[in-house]
Amino acid sequence: MIYLDKSCLGGNFQRIFDKKGIPYTIVSSDEEFEDSKKNIYITSQKNRFVHQCPATKEYRCCNYMVVDAIEGCPFDCTYCILQVYLNHQYIKVYDDLEGIKNSILEQDKLGKCRLGTGELSDSLALDHLIPMTDFLIPIINGCQNIQFEFKTKSVNIKNLFNHNPKNIVVSFSLNPHEIVESEEHLTAPVLDRIKAAKSLAEYGYKVSFHFDPLIDWDNFEELYGELLDELFNNIEQKNVEFISISTFRFIPELAEVIRQKFPDSRILASEFVRSLDGKMRYFKIKRVKMLKFIVDRFNKQWPDVFTYFCMEDKSIWNKLKGFDPGERVDFEKNFKWYKNESFVY
Repeated sequence: MIYLDKSCLGGNFQRIFDKKGIPYTIVSSDEEFEDSKKNIYITSQKNRFVHQCPATKEYRCCNYMVVDAIEGCPFDCTYCILQVYLNHQYIKVYDDLEGIKNSILEQDKLGKCRLGTGELSDSLALDHLIPMTDFLIPIINGCQNIQFEFKTKSVNIKNLFNHNPKNIVVSFSLNPHEIVESEEHLTAPVLDRIKAAKSLAEYGYKVSFHFDPLIDWDNFEELYGELLDELFNNIEQKNVEFISISTFRFIPELAEVIRQKFPDSRILASEFVRSLDGKMRYFKIKRVKMLKFIVDRFNKQWPDVFTYFCMEDKSIWNKLKGFDPGERVDFEKNFKWYKNESFVY
C-alpha cells in the first residue's frame, strides 16, 4: 500500500500516481499505518541525498558515491544490513526530487565519479510504482562526469528500455539458485536476472555483476561454477563494465535478527571471527579460497573486465591480484569510467 504524507499533496509523486492511476492513501504521519515492507511512505522530509559510501581505513574502498532517494527494500534477504541499520521496515520515498537533482548536479561539478542507488534499497524493485529511472537517467545523461549504477536483485527493467543507456550501468547481484532460494527471499530467480542483463546489454546498456556476498555453502565450487558458466554463456565480455566480489560479513547485532526472523537460515552455520572493522567475517584462509575461485574464473573467461574486491585488505589484493589498489582515489583509477574507456558512441 502507498501512503502519501499530506505535506506532499500536489508534489511529484502525487502527480505521478494520479497520472498512472496508482492508488494511495493520504496520512499525517507514519504512525497511521503498519510498519511493514509491504507499505510505501512518500515523505517531504529533507535529506543529504548524495554521500560517500561508508568504509573503514582497514579495508580498501573504491570511492563509490551513493544517492539515497529511497530507504527500505521489498525483498527480504536474510543477510540484509538494513534490518539493523534502518529504524523502520516500511519503504520511505523522498518526494524532494528537485533536491535529489540538485545534489547530483553539484556532484557532477566536482569531477569524475561513479554514483548509484542500491545502498539503502534495491534500485529497480519498485520502479513500476516509483519510477526513479525515468527521473534519474535524463539527469545523468546531461552530466559530464557521472557514471550511474542501478543495482538490483529484480528483473523490473521495463522502464529502462525507454531511455538512452549512455552513462548508465545496470548491475545484478548474483548467487547460486540454492542460496537464492534459501537466503534471498522474494527476489527474482538468478537465471532470470542473467536473462534480464542479457536483454539490457543487447539494448546498449553496460552491465555489471556483484558476487557480494559470496556465501560459504556445501559444494561451494560446484554451485558457483555452474552459476559462472551460465553467466559466461549468456553475457559477452565487451558489455561488462566491472565485477565486484566479496564474502559475507556482518555486524554482530545482525546475527540475533537472523536467528529470530529466519530460524531455518543456514547462513550463520559457518565459523566467523571478528575483523578489524568490528564485523564478523569468515576466517581469512576461507575468504581467500572463496575469492580465488571466483576471480580465477573471471581472469580466464573475461580477462579484460576489471574485477575488484569490496572491502578487503591489501594483503588479499596482493595475494590474489598481484597489486594493492591503494586508498579511495587511487583505487577508483582502475575503473574503465575513470580511465575514460567506457561508453564510446
